[in-house]
Amino acid sequence: MPASEHVILSCLLGGAIGDALGAEIEFWSLSQIRDHFPDGVQNLPPHDGMVGAITDDTQMTLFTAEGLIRAAVRHEMRGICHPAGVIHHALLRWLVTQGEAPGVDVDDAGLVLDRRLHARRAPGNTCLSALGAARQFGVAARNGSKGCGTIMRVAPTAFAASEQVRDLAMETSALTHGHLTGQEAAAAWALILADLAQGVDLEVAARRQEGAFGPETTRALVAARTAPRDARAETVETLGGGWVAEEALAIALYACLCACDFQNGLQIAVTHGGDSDSTGAIAGNGLGLLFPEQVQNHPWASQVECRDLISDISRDLALAMSGRAAELAERYPGH
Repeated sequence: MPASEHVILSCLLGGAIGDALGAEIEFWSLSQIRDHFPDGVQNLPPHDGMVGAITDDTQMTLFTAEGLIRAAVRHEMRGICHPAGVIHHALLRWLVTQGEAPGVDVDDAGLVLDRRLHARRAPGNTCLSALGAARQFGVAARNGSKGCGTIMRVAPTAFAASEQVRDLAMETSALTHGHLTGQEAAAAWALILADLAQGVDLEVAARRQEGAFGPETTRALVAARTAPRDARAETVETLGGGWVAEEALAIALYACLCACDFQNGLQIAVTHGGDSDSTGAIAGNGLGLLFPEQVQNHPWASQVECRDLISDISRDLALAMSGRAAELAERYPGH
């Protein structure tokens, strides 16, 4: 059953809030975080001069969703489409927002016109270099990276048709990261999100992916599921720093497994000396599905940057994935 607008919004909004919560402390050590926030991170810390600022994690998630919507429109209008290629085009429009010049012609419609998305907030070097090297839509990157840039933007693919989620997540991750583990970790998380969107228990959803991918991804899933459920930052740090995809997967899953509510889960996800905005964003996608009413009614939801864009994209993605993409043809050109 296609996910509703409410479900998709909860997932994408949760990710954006987690991104904003971790943005300022991304490169801080655990001791620095505790010194500045002795009672824990209780509010969205200002970042780049504003409260609620999102980073490349949410930016790229929105462009991935836009690509999925365009792909659905093209499929309904023409009957043929390569979704990964259309998503690649969307990610190259994101590259333009970062002040970079793609090696192929890209159009200037849609999200790229919103100046708020042109903020450059420590984007991943691999994403920048891989997209900058692209000379054809849909061609996989040629590098050995398994950085978390594969998984921090994968959430929209969870809402594709169930039989397409795994391959779509793998293909879109491969557009920037060439290491198989990076692609598999992203696909595992997309499949877990897809299950959560259908009401599957989180632990059941996680177990389903154990053994379904290579050893690094499986070890990350098992480590998260079997770690002590004490929610301590020291336990989080045993799972890694979140800089590579399987560690980001483990931290996000662990935060979701430990969470007693939406805010608590995000605090667990960002309080460690690693890639806090990415682990916050990834966990936030899952927490949004676990606590949908909490995320949409949380005070942070009104503070997060581009809240209107997240709502619009969520609405349109829900329409597109439910077989009504043709209704969006005027808003999503290029079909």
